[in-house]
Amino acid sequence: MKTKKLILLFAVFCIAAAACQKEELQIDKDKKVISSYLKEHNIEAQQTEKLFYVETVVGTGQQCKLGDTVAIKYKYYSLKNPNQVLEDKTDIAETVFLPLTTNSNSTCLLGFQIGLPTMKEGGKTTFYMPAAYAFGRDTLQNGEDHANLIFDVELCEIITRDTRH
Repeated sequence: MKTKKLILLFAVFCIAAAACQKEELQIDKDKKVISSYLKEHNIEAQQTEKLFYVETVVGTGQQCKLGDTVAIKYKYYSLKNPNQVLEDKTDIAETVFLPLTTNSNSTCLLGFQIGLPTMKEGGKTTFYMPAAYAFGRDTLQNGEDHANLIFDVELCEIITRDTRH
């Protein structure tokens, strides 16, 4: 009986590991697509945790950190059609909480959790996000699913800071 349970547990583990490996492969494919796009358009971007970014305006305020609640303005585009704005939130700053750890269970995009800590208050950055760090497999308003995105973000203000850092 114990042997059957161990075999079953091992099988479940193998299936879970294979599923994680497939997702990792998709992230790697997305990273290559973004890297090719940047090269094709002569964009020199920095990279952190598979997220590419170009700091267009260096902020002069405090450095953003996980645990901060920040006010940001942003707009984003699909990498496939960078001339079409998919959403524009540049009129009024939106409040975003960055959890203390980067995880996919937060309401904040994983790409923001990874990217915003590269910024200082008052800064502007363009992020090139693999789909898994943006909206994943969700379908966007332009009908595209699993979209790699370009986000233009302005870090307007660090509103509060979690003191548990």
